[in-house]
Amino acid sequence: MPPAPSVVPSDNTDPTIFRTPSWARYFSLIATIILGGVTAMMLAVAILVLFKQGWWLGAFIAALATFMAGLTGYVLRDLRGKWGLRVTLLPDRLVLDLPAGRSLIHRPAAQHLTIPYGDIDAVETRLEAYPSLGMEMLQRAYVLSRKQGDKIFLFEDRALGTPIETPMVTQIAEAIVARAHVPLHDLGMVEGRGGLLAVWGTHAPDWAAPSLPLAQQLRLWRHAAATGTFAIAVIIVALAIRLIAGP
Repeated sequence: MPPAPSVVPSDNTDPTIFRTPSWARYFSLIATIILGGVTAMMLAVAILVLFKQGWWLGAFIAALATFMAGLTGYVLRDLRGKWGLRVTLLPDRLVLDLPAGRSLIHRPAAQHLTIPYGDIDAVETRLEAYPSLGMEMLQRAYVLSRKQGDKIFLFEDRALGTPIETPMVTQIAEAIVARAHVPLHDLGMVEGRGGLLAVWGTHAPDWAAPSLPLAQQLRLWRHAAATGTFAIAVIIVALAIRLIAGP
């Protein structure tokens, strides 16, 4: 069974509160601290080498530190998204606390909204594929459509179709649909630009973009599954080498 978001059970009169699971929040926190520490140490080494006039080596280490700083910013944004996400279902309205980091590609602004269920038209969802360096990443995004015509980006599940898939927000979307008595519209699949490792140079298609043909969707699913299998294999090999090499 996939991990579910933290939820406070209730009946129809008490609030139901959804948050990202605590294990996901703390894992993201630890990753941010580790990457931040490594980046700081690399930058310190680069400065030390430069002062000793090791220009080429110092520049190389500084370039690596810059790359690590970009990764640190990426996981820090993910941390903000996981830590700040909160959805509260009240008897007559929906309360959304949506941090900016709830999407790593769409880059939505932070929003704190209270929306009566009568103002909700539907919840929309689509699969999004992002290619990068011969790999493929699949995620499922959710958007709240209001009767006034505006759309609110809710959240997304990532790494779909792989062994590291963690669909944590599907349950929240289904709870909103059930409580507001509105449809869940599946818009199919689109393909965006994954840039470099889905960190730099990414671009999400417009929400009105048409769905890809079924044959292309199946190909992207297979590619994403192969990417996930490759990532797990690399981790296993690295651990095996570390155990064989010893301390």
